[in-house]
Amino acid sequence: MVKIFFVSFALCASFAMAEEAVPEAQQAPSAEAELQQEIAVRDSVMQQQGDACNLEKDSLRAAIEVEKAKSDNWEKSYNTIKKDNETCAQMLSTSIGVNEKKKEKEDQDRRSAAMATSSSFLGGFGVGMLVMWLIMK
Repeated sequence: MVKIFFVSFALCASFAMAEEAVPEAQQAPSAEAELQQEIAVRDSVMQQQGDACNLEKDSLRAAIEVEKAKSDNWEKSYNTIKKDNETCAQMLSTSIGVNEKKKEKEDQDRRSAAMATSSSFLGGFGVGMLVMWLIMK
C-alpha cells in the first residue's frame, strides 16, 4: 500500500511538474501574443483617431463650403439690391424731373390763361370805351 501511495504521489508530482513546465513554454508565445494584442489595440485606437480626424476635417470642409455658398448668395443679393436701387433712383429722378417740367408747364399755362383772360377783358373794356366815345361824340 505504501508502494501504491508512493507511486501515486510520484505520478501526481510528475503531472504537477509537467503542468508547470507547460506554462513556461507557453509564456513566451503568450507574451508575444500580448504584444500583438497591444499593437492591435494601439493600431485600432490610431485608426479610430484617424477616422475622427477625417470626419472632423470633412465636417470643417462642409462648413466652409456652406459659408462660401452663403457668402456668394449674400453678394449676389447685394448686387441685385444695388442694381434695383440704382434703377429706382434713376426712375425717381426722371419722375421728379418730369413732374417739375409738368409744374412749370402748368404754371406757364396758368400764366398764359390769366394773360389771355386779362387781355380779353382789357380788349373788351377798350372796345367798350371806344364804342362809348363814338356814341358820345
